[in-house]
Amino acid sequence: MPSSSIQSFYQKETLSSPPRPPHMPPKPHKPDAPRLNDGYAPAEADASLRPLTQTWKPQGTYKEKSIGDLQLGPAKVRFMGRIVNFSTATDDRSKRSLLPQGFHFLVVRDNTGTVAVKLLATDNDNERLRLGKLVTVWTTFVSEYSSATSSASATRFSFVSMIVTVHPSSTSSSCIKFHQEPLGSRDLSLCRLPLDYVPGSKSSSAMPGLMNLKAYMAAGYDSISEARLLVCVSSVGPRKSFKSDKIQGNFNVVEVLVFDETADCIMKLWEDKVGSAKAWIPNKTTLLITSPSFSPPTKKASKGELGIGISTMIDVDPAFPDADWLHRFAASRMKQESVYIPFPTGIWDVEEAINGFDGALFTLADIDDFVRGDAKAIFTGKLNLMVFSVRIIEQYRQRRLCCYECCGQPLYSNKPRATCWNCRNERSLSLNPRIIGSLADETGSIAAGKLIWSDEAWSELFYGNENSKTGEKRPTNIDAVDLGSSDHHGIARSWRGLTDLETESLGDVEDMLQYARFTLTFGWFPAVGRLCVLGVEW
Repeated sequence: MPSSSIQSFYQKETLSSPPRPPHMPPKPHKPDAPRLNDGYAPAEADASLRPLTQTWKPQGTYKEKSIGDLQLGPAKVRFMGRIVNFSTATDDRSKRSLLPQGFHFLVVRDNTGTVAVKLLATDNDNERLRLGKLVTVWTTFVSEYSSATSSASATRFSFVSMIVTVHPSSTSSSCIKFHQEPLGSRDLSLCRLPLDYVPGSKSSSAMPGLMNLKAYMAAGYDSISEARLLVCVSSVGPRKSFKSDKIQGNFNVVEVLVFDETADCIMKLWEDKVGSAKAWIPNKTTLLITSPSFSPPTKKASKGELGIGISTMIDVDPAFPDADWLHRFAASRMKQESVYIPFPTGIWDVEEAINGFDGALFTLADIDDFVRGDAKAIFTGKLNLMVFSVRIIEQYRQRRLCCYECCGQPLYSNKPRATCWNCRNERSLSLNPRIIGSLADETGSIAAGKLIWSDEAWSELFYGNENSKTGEKRPTNIDAVDLGSSDHHGIARSWRGLTDLETESLGDVEDMLQYARFTLTFGWFPAVGRLCVLGVEW
């Protein structure tokens, strides 16, 4: 038996070393884009997590159409419209949303029709979804709006008959663009005409189903299924959070006060709709609400509360005659009820009006005749008036010595600075014009709070004024009252010193002003519609 083993039979091969190639200089290393742990670059990850922030450009030619001209089936079309309702996907689909995860459901309308848009996006894109937002949609297929093609929560939109699906990406044939609409842009006027509006209608209203807020809250909400309300935003409250045991989370809500010529009411925006109210301007933004939800009056809400239901459409700042009338009504109401109107600047030559030699002395009757004779007149003059009532102590005890308006709500304080309870911003306040009651001359009177005072005029009322030509100090009849210290030069003193006084000193000021007579230098500007006090002469 041979003694050799099997290992000796299989000898290990010895491989000769290959010849070395000639020395080559190393290639310059091009640094790769930084990669995340999952292998994606930050830009790629951002495009995936925030698809609506990217600028996608669909390939090919898309025919521009209005929504009312869209046809079912395949076609490369693009259309423009405004968002009138939407729902966003949430993590807890089983309890808070019936939408597929990662999808948003938009209802978009133009002047001709309404279409649903099923948008692939993420929770990071929620801030782009706003009521009234102008969008352009590119698509290659329009489907019939039915339970087979849409989510169960969206089938109740009786006014929608078509739906398109948008998957924004660099290789997709569908896309959506959210327009920015800066001031002065042409986009601001697009898609503002409401649906079903009939221009030139001989009926009392060219908008079917339009009713006032008072009638709707009385019985209309229960008897009319597709009622329309045209309201103006009065104020937007702060965001509030409520804890819910059912979903083990918080609900966000904002209360918006709306009004028309007959009544006012609270409208609540919940969750994804909260951000829409940020762009609404009190006493300017109008809303046309179709089929709103309504909670009947309770002990907590005596007037009931409006809401946005699954079948609601909200047109922000619609353009039709009824809305124009409501704008004028809101402006008139704001002028009548406003506690603070900022003093207009850059209109008159204040120095010339006060110290010039051609300043005409008017009576209140003269001003009335002059304005009625020329509605566009811009002029200045002087008025000699007597104070018939002073309300400094009354406003001080109500903590309303100074005032301002922020977020559509009055802001009062006895100090010249205060923090808005809504936006939490600190504001500089002005002296409340209601501390001076009625003023009169031999031809008429001015009610309390109807004058707009400049800061200089307030200071001259309490401290007197100095003639800029002669340097002569013109005394007042309240020089005996200590109104606070002067500045380090001992010349100019501000009305803000009044806010440092105690009740006794304020009472002395009030007594001194009662039945005092002085000359006001005023300015008139038609857009303001009130007399503006430029200066005071004792």
